[in-house]
Amino acid sequence: MASTYTQLDPSVPDVQAPRPDRSPARPHGLRIDIQLLRALAIILVLLHHAHVPFVPGGFLGVDIFFVVSGYLMTGIIVRELEEGRFTFKGFYARRARRLLPAAYATLGVTAALAPFLLDYWEYRDFVAQLAGSFAFVVNAVLWQQSDYFNSGAHLKPLLHMWSLSLEEQYYFLLPILLFFWPKRMRLPLTIALTVVSAAACVWLLQRSPSANFYFLPTRLWELGIGSILALLIRRDWIKPAAMPVPRLLAAALLILVPLLFDERGHPGLPALAVCLATALLLVPGLDLRPSRPLAPLVAIGDRSYSLYLVHWPILAFANNTFIQAVPLWVNLALLAPMLIWMELQYRFAEQPFRSMRFDAGRIALLVLIPIVVLGGSFAYLRSLGRPDPELHIGNTGIGASCNSKGDYAPRRECQSSPNPTSLIWGDSFAMHIGPALAESSPGGVEQATRTSCGPFLGLAPVNGEQQTEDWARRCIAFNDSVLRSLARSPGIDTVILSSALGQYVPGQEPGWRALERRGESFVEQAQSMEQLHAALIRTVAAVRHLGKKVVLVAPPPSAGFDMARCQTRESEGKPVIAPNGRCDFSREDYLAFRAPISRFLTEAGQRGIVPIFSFDAALCGSGTCRISAGGKPIYRDPAHLSIVGSRALGRELRMGEAARAMAR
Repeated sequence: MASTYTQLDPSVPDVQAPRPDRSPARPHGLRIDIQLLRALAIILVLLHHAHVPFVPGGFLGVDIFFVVSGYLMTGIIVRELEEGRFTFKGFYARRARRLLPAAYATLGVTAALAPFLLDYWEYRDFVAQLAGSFAFVVNAVLWQQSDYFNSGAHLKPLLHMWSLSLEEQYYFLLPILLFFWPKRMRLPLTIALTVVSAAACVWLLQRSPSANFYFLPTRLWELGIGSILALLIRRDWIKPAAMPVPRLLAAALLILVPLLFDERGHPGLPALAVCLATALLLVPGLDLRPSRPLAPLVAIGDRSYSLYLVHWPILAFANNTFIQAVPLWVNLALLAPMLIWMELQYRFAEQPFRSMRFDAGRIALLVLIPIVVLGGSFAYLRSLGRPDPELHIGNTGIGASCNSKGDYAPRRECQSSPNPTSLIWGDSFAMHIGPALAESSPGGVEQATRTSCGPFLGLAPVNGEQQTEDWARRCIAFNDSVLRSLARSPGIDTVILSSALGQYVPGQEPGWRALERRGESFVEQAQSMEQLHAALIRTVAAVRHLGKKVVLVAPPPSAGFDMARCQTRESEGKPVIAPNGRCDFSREDYLAFRAPISRFLTEAGQRGIVPIFSFDAALCGSGTCRISAGGKPIYRDPAHLSIVGSRALGRELRMGEAARAMAR
């Protein structure tokens, strides 16, 4: 992820420093040190989005941009307020001249390319992102699209516009606050607002990481650090003479932190360190002069807004085309079209409008462009034939509301009959067999499921992102509540466990750890096979103690790429680059990809812990694993069954009857 930034307006001389003699040399009225910060920020963002190794924290370019934005905008507003020449009309007009032409150019070109490069579902999401981008609320749109069952963020061509929306929201709020706050209260109130935002960020990080990431109230503190710095400088409370050592430490932090930290728990302490380091480097007084060695970086900094705008649509379209991860060499090769688009946009969209005045014709044009682009995009979307939604929508099982959020309690909409005799228990891999079991289970089935939360008593996965320690404790509590519900359900005689297993098995998916309950305490530790076997044994024993039989359904075959998206793109005639040039995969590829999970299941079977129902013989019996049933795609993503595919397999394999017969 990355952020855009605000460029110093040429009509506002030297807003960065309260004294002319404190300003470093600036080409064309721009501080060289700020241009270098912008260059560093956009380079970090490019490295991160191109998946260049050894720079796991490139996303922190976001935070550099945010601090620069808060600093510059606060300096502009406060200076004009103190000189008695601030007007809301003038401020917002300058922001519009500065930001809208390049943004509109990016949105227009991306909208023109999207119909040729996106499949129906990707394009439907894109149109919503496009509308949100024009209205500067795309951060809310992306948050709404970021649920577990939606397409990956890397497939969204306007994903990067979230930060522009967030900054525009800050620019709308900031002048109002500074205008109405008494002069002597501006600094303390800005500090208070920044602290409240930071506290909200810490509080929400464990509870809703996605909302914490996307929304202004929990990201405002980063811009607020820049605003505080600008207000301190206006009061002459920071002495440039004391800055050499802090500047060296700050520069070291800006280089080292992105090399040492990844995205887990972002925005957290690494983001705070980068924000504070950026603020220290923004203090005026660094005497940089124009020079040939610095010229390329200054040029990148000057063009960083346009480069930021154009880089992600190009990378995202490559992500859409490649079914597996885009090779690094391809991402690096795409730098050429990025630079060409950037330069054209910089010269013909960004620069020409910066000093223009808004007359009626130009205002009408600014209104007309979104209407034309959005109108055309909506019209094209309506012209497309809508595919069967059950091939694409999230397969939550028996009902759309069966992805539990709190403790488990039986609900009629999550039962296939009034008095079910079987219970499905597990994570999304238990959800996706819900339609199959509902089609084929004598007596009916009840569903007790929670995303990413496998059916293992006293054990939960942790990854520091969506699945935080707080989430993991709730997962453990959820499984306890399922067991209590089973104790009160004498009519249920068979329990069908299922899980992706990848979030529990060591070596399958990087970034996961385990939270284990030990008595009244919880211990986070590395994953281990023995730990997971112990949790499975514990769960099976607890269920059997209630007089019920148990069976474990293994995950269906997968080779780690999105077979469903590959099929969709092929059927719609969109460009697609698939592994080995085809959408299916071999049994050997499947077993190699799922080797750690296969080892766990083999050991569990050999130890006689629980009977295991497997799809392998039915789907991979010929050596090539099939991905369709009855002419319909079986999968909806790289691993989950579609609703249609689940039902088809349920009928074909008589899955409910077979699972009940195996249970013991």
